[in-house]
Amino acid sequence: MKATIVFQKNYDAINAIDVNGIRTYRHIVNTGSSRSSKTYSLIQLFYLYAFSNKNKRLSVWRDTKKDCKDTVLADMKKAFIDFENYESITFNKTESIFTFPNNSTIEICGTDDEEKIHGFQGDVIWLNEPYKISKDTFDQLSMRTSDFVLIDWNPKKTHWIDTLSKQDNSIVIHSTFKDNPFCPLEQKKKILSYEPNDYNNAQGTADKFMWECYGLGLKAEKPNRIYKGFGTITKEFYDGLPYNEYYGMDFGSTNPSSVVGVKFNGENEFYSHEYLYKPIREMFGTLAENLEAIGIRKDIPLICDSADPTRIGELQMAGFNAIPAVKGQGSVNQGIGFINSMRNFYTECSLNYEHEYENYEWEVVNGVNLDRPIKKDDHILDADRYCKTFLQFYLGINQK
Repeated sequence: MKATIVFQKNYDAINAIDVNGIRTYRHIVNTGSSRSSKTYSLIQLFYLYAFSNKNKRLSVWRDTKKDCKDTVLADMKKAFIDFENYESITFNKTESIFTFPNNSTIEICGTDDEEKIHGFQGDVIWLNEPYKISKDTFDQLSMRTSDFVLIDWNPKKTHWIDTLSKQDNSIVIHSTFKDNPFCPLEQKKKILSYEPNDYNNAQGTADKFMWECYGLGLKAEKPNRIYKGFGTITKEFYDGLPYNEYYGMDFGSTNPSSVVGVKFNGENEFYSHEYLYKPIREMFGTLAENLEAIGIRKDIPLICDSADPTRIGELQMAGFNAIPAVKGQGSVNQGIGFINSMRNFYTECSLNYEHEYENYEWEVVNGVNLDRPIKKDDHILDADRYCKTFLQFYLGINQK
């Protein structure tokens, strides 16, 4: 194996023992830039640990099993071929499980299988880029893991990993592309082109955000982000708020249809919770039946995307209080401005809401901000805006 600095640091971390003979680190968090060899090094570590320890169950997790197969499994298959004794392990394609001669296994998993999470018992887990994996899901997996937990990610946003990393039994291994002697030259040159220096400024390639995030592996905020400063609350806190709830909905057939609940405290605070994020074509039964199944109340105003009057009519026929959102010239930017003037919170389990919030951007062309949102990853945020701008007029909320 061509070991890197990242591999050696992880190897030392899992073998660190305190004076009482107890494992020093329960959580090993790999953070840093692109091309730093985090994924490859952890593949090496998994392979070596499985071969060196009998009857161990190792598993890799992403938010969906398909995504885990498309990324980590694909990389594993390429890497394992070059490792010693590869011919002695077997692979079950149906279950996505590698079995080693000593009865240890490595399996590919997704947190979209709730039954597997709650029935899981294992020795080592690796969470690969767990941006959409909730703290509750992590806790369920961690309490069922006997040896240690590996995590790798690029710190692009605030996450529960930040808190986990500060615990006494956690170690953070930070790395950049410079720590990887096997990083292809052209990829290294591309990353270096982002560094804000005189040469890159003259070449027009310098980019502070790209350099901090992908070059230095640091958490960096995109300068063209639309929403900033939103806070998080628990679902229990949201449920206990003594305010009326309203709904916003954005329709999508191939893109996700989204439903968000919104509460207003009567002063300057909105609270949001994600109820639905799924394309209509993937639903069983009618849209109305799906809303009923997730507990959307029919007596509460449901502010819907007015671009689809047919679906609004279907919901109204089914008894929902579906109301078309008011649109018009400048309504999107007006709504964004109103929301940004208020204090906003969302439930920490609203993972798609969080993803869109972190990635919702103004369109920039040749360095010029066009004050026009990029039409991408905006489904639940559109639903949120429909509801909040409706409440602005319905409740007579003054913009702060």
